[in-house]
Amino acid sequence: MCEFVGTFALVFFAAGAVMIDDITGAVGPIGAGIASGSIIMIVVYTFGNVSGAHVNPALSIAAVVIGKLQKRLLTGYIVAQMFGSAVAGLFLFWVIGDYGKMGVNIPNVSIGVTASSAFIIELFLSFLLMWVICGTGFHKSAFNKFAGLAIGATVGIEVFLMGPYAGAAMNPARAFGPYLTYGDFSYYWIYLVGPIAGMVLGAYLYLFTHVEEQ
Repeated sequence: MCEFVGTFALVFFAAGAVMIDDITGAVGPIGAGIASGSIIMIVVYTFGNVSGAHVNPALSIAAVVIGKLQKRLLTGYIVAQMFGSAVAGLFLFWVIGDYGKMGVNIPNVSIGVTASSAFIIELFLSFLLMWVICGTGFHKSAFNKFAGLAIGATVGIEVFLMGPYAGAAMNPARAFGPYLTYGDFSYYWIYLVGPIAGMVLGAYLYLFTHVEEQ
């Protein structure tokens, strides 16, 4: 339930910020970054002690790979996350309407951003985010009380800088609900494969840079 509600909140506010900006012009990339980073921080502090507040299938997969989540829980986590995203996307369509391409993460093809370059950016952003998550949230000697701030700030910066350029989802679930209501999955693979590959790489780098005592 925590993963479902947390992912719903993430998609509602992150995609909703893009949609509201399309209507009012009052949000902008800085506002979108603040919205995404803030809701992630809130979710981490609200649900982190229950489910870990992954709200991200790529994070859950990477956590299983490095032994931070039991493999038997992975399917349930992913189902809850993707379902929360789908419900959020449909809810946004119902309460706001068809604006801002439903807040989808998408390469800015109008300025020449290609799918391949967006994929590389998505992989790097996800890689860095996972490294931060592991270093602040997973490591035994980390300043865990500040993990939500560090993770939220990382998400906010990445969305602010790269959202208008390459999409900046770092999360297959963040992208899924809006794509479902948008109705065109042509670029969804970027925000499915990129985060999974990037976060697994980030998790492995964490094992190298943050050696844990047994």
